[in-house]
This record gives sequence, structure tokens and C-alpha cells, in this order.
Amino acid sequence: MIKKLFFLFFLFWVGFVQGQDTTPIAKYPYQTDATYQSQIKILEERYKSTKTIQVLDSLANLAFEYKDWETSMNYGQMAVKLQPTAKRHFLLGGAAGFRALEVSIFSSLKHINIMKPAFEEAARLNPSNVFYLRAQVDVLVGLPSLLGGDLEGALKIIEKIKFIDTLEGLLAEGSFYEKTKNRARANEIYQRVFEFLEQTYPRCSELFFDYLKSNRRDLAYDLGRIAADYNLSPVWWQCALSYFEETHRLRDTVPLAWVYYQRARLAKRNENEKEMERYLKKSLASSKTYPELQNLIKTVR
Repeated sequence: MIKKLFFLFFLFWVGFVQGQDTTPIAKYPYQTDATYQSQIKILEERYKSTKTIQVLDSLANLAFEYKDWETSMNYGQMAVKLQPTAKRHFLLGGAAGFRALEVSIFSSLKHINIMKPAFEEAARLNPSNVFYLRAQVDVLVGLPSLLGGDLEGALKIIEKIKFIDTLEGLLAEGSFYEKTKNRARANEIYQRVFEFLEQTYPRCSELFFDYLKSNRRDLAYDLGRIAADYNLSPVWWQCALSYFEETHRLRDTVPLAWVYYQRARLAKRNENEKEMERYLKKSLASSKTYPELQNLIKTVR
């Protein structure tokens, strides 16, 4: 039974990855960052002497920021056991999920078994939080049914998200059809995303940027990536990616190199060859960390 489960998961994983956009999770060499290692040691010593949950939170959050997913998971699990909250469960689920994407297919099962219930518990404790609901949708769509995937359940949650936040609901719905390889339907939904933006916000206005600031960090990148992949609204494509590039920070899980790559695609669409080459050069600077950039950049040129 175990061997059969692994085989089915392997088939799912191959199909799932091929059906997604090419954006990877950002990498960071936390092992060689002296500042991070020093801060972790200080906090660990503080926890030994205080045993307070606030220090555990600091450890889990610091490790998450530096993309040390295993350390964040370890301290996150300790914090959840001591005092479970939606926020702590969500952080734990995120760290486990990102770690699952880094390791081999078979090793990832252990992390998925942490991720899924953590996201479910976050949504249970705070059922109106769009961030938590979006994470739950991604898990239900991303996993095969044998591991807890549920497409019908995901669609029900998407309807709930639409009621709370129309834009996020449409993005969740478009992502659903994109991941289930119904590109035509995804394109229809994504067109509605940009129609909603046109009806709701003045183009590239402070009102729009305020919405981005109060929302999940990847939202701005998602808008730019979708516009690029589906050849939609270059105006919103431009302002969303500009905002994300200008506000990019260490904690972000989208590599800055991919932001440059998407901006190069926009420059090409706008027939601005000089700007396209400038962004391609900036993106290529990260090709040692992300070798797949080489082939992607060839498709732009």
C-alpha cells in the first residue's frame, strides 16, 4: 500500500508541477549568514532561560524570514503545542509547505502531513481570514485525493473567499482552473480579475497600492505573472510588478530574479528592447542560484 501511495504521489507531482507557473520558492543561504546564525543562537539561549512562548514565536518567525524552513517548523510546532492560535498554525503550515517543495518527492510527504492539518486548523480558528482560506484551497487542489485533496471542497471555499474579498476570490478561482489544466476557463476568470480592477481602482493609484499593502505579499506578483502568462492588461501588469519590485524584502518567497524576468516580458510586449535587456541582465545575475532562468530568458529573446 505504501509503495502504491508513493507511486500515485509521484504521478501527481509530475503533472502538478507541469501545470503550474514556473516561479520557484526563493532560496537564501542562511547557513552562511553570520547575522542570522548569531540571532538564532541568542534567541535559543534566551528560550533556555525563559521558556516563554514569545521567544518561540521569535525563533519561528526569524527562521521563516531567512528561509530556514526546518528550524521554523521545529519551533513552530513547539509553539502550537503550548498555545495554538491561527497565526501560529499558518506559519507552521507555510514553513512545512515550502520545505516540501525543496526536498525530494518521497521526503516531502512528511512535511505535507504537517502542512495540511496546520492550514486546516488556521482556517478553523479564523474562518474569515482570506490568507488562511487561500492556503487551504491551494492544498486541496494541489494534493491528490489519497493525500487529502478535494476539488469540490476547494470550490466551496473559493465561493466563501469571493464573498469576503472579490478580487482574491477570482484569483483563487482562476488558479483552481489553471492548476486543473483548464486554461480556457482560467483565462476567462483572469480577464474578470482585471475587469474588476478597472471598475474598482484608478489605475496605479494610491488606493490600489494601499490594497496591496494590506493584502498578502504575493498578490502583486501574482497579478503581474498572470497578466504575462495570459497576455492581459499591460497597465496593471506594470504597476503591480513595479510595486512588488520596489517593496521586495528578505521575507518574500518570490525570487527577485523572477520579478525581473516578468518585467522583461512586459518590456518585450511594449517593444522596449532596451528595458527588456536591462531586466534580462538583472535576472541572469541569479542564474547560478536558479539555473532554469537560462531557458526562460531564451524564450523572451
